[in-house]
Amino acid sequence: MTRNAWERLLVDPTLGVISLLLIFALIAAFALPVFYAGNNIYNLVGTIITVMILSIGMTVVLISGGIDLSVGAVMALCAGVAATLIKMGAPLFLAFIAAILVGIAAGLVNGLLITRVGLPDFIATLAMMGFASGLLYIATQGVPVIGYMTDEYYVIGGLRPLFGPVTFPILVAVILALVVGWVLASTKLGTHFFAVGSNALAARQSGIPVRWVKTQAYVLSGTCAAIAGIILAGRNNNVPADLGTGYEIQAISAAIIGGASLMGGRGRVFGAVLGALTLALAINIINLAGVPSSYQKIVMGVILILAVIANYLSELARGATLRRQAKRLSSIAA
Repeated sequence: MTRNAWERLLVDPTLGVISLLLIFALIAAFALPVFYAGNNIYNLVGTIITVMILSIGMTVVLISGGIDLSVGAVMALCAGVAATLIKMGAPLFLAFIAAILVGIAAGLVNGLLITRVGLPDFIATLAMMGFASGLLYIATQGVPVIGYMTDEYYVIGGLRPLFGPVTFPILVAVILALVVGWVLASTKLGTHFFAVGSNALAARQSGIPVRWVKTQAYVLSGTCAAIAGIILAGRNNNVPADLGTGYEIQAISAAIIGGASLMGGRGRVFGAVLGALTLALAINIINLAGVPSSYQKIVMGVILILAVIANYLSELARGATLRRQAKRLSSIAA
């Protein structure tokens, strides 16, 4: 490959993610024929959807220059709210609305703690993670919520398809990805997310309401967590107190693998979708290979480190490309 080709690969991490997907697919094809069994594909799709929805919200937060460690706990809390209300006899619609409102409230509190109180993103969302997980544990006394499933919820959770191989969670994830992708690419709010993440001071001087924009990013992340929680509760048939453990790491990893920058100002929904798919494939291959589940956390950590390194190299390549373009323009102007 030429130098320019390597730089294009570094500047656009999506190309690297696609290459990684192809590698995982080849490994599965030749080493693990059971990968293509119907039950495995079904379980894989279910896993992808949850992480994908979380990573979409996480991508927006990262673009705006923040990070959300509470998505897993908020997802579990919202799942518990929906399941408990349905078990108490509430209509599905009202239970889901209540769960989504809880997710929005969690995102709003995160945003206000960061933009109004002045807490660092890491501390504010870490506190919300502890609060949400503790609240779910107290409400359930550590006993999983069961006995809430209905015929409609089997469809909403993806246990029964809508038509053909298409399930309700797949439809929700596709619509959510398209809508958020359109917001980022074609609306003023999307431009503001990128501007705030790239340079908050310059954005404020340009008249952009930085604090409100960042708050909206966290509200969107909380909403995505609530949607993921509703779907996961339907897919699992129960809501244990530790339901959301580890999902925040998977969401962050998927977003970073997909090209979102920890420095802010960069990311794509399509990249997050590919990142979630890559992550799910890696974990699935590990499970099929008979590797003990305790090693999954090690693999997740390694993948996250590699993703951060790739992200850093991408930032360096991007900076080098911009400096070379600026030098070329200045020489032409001279």
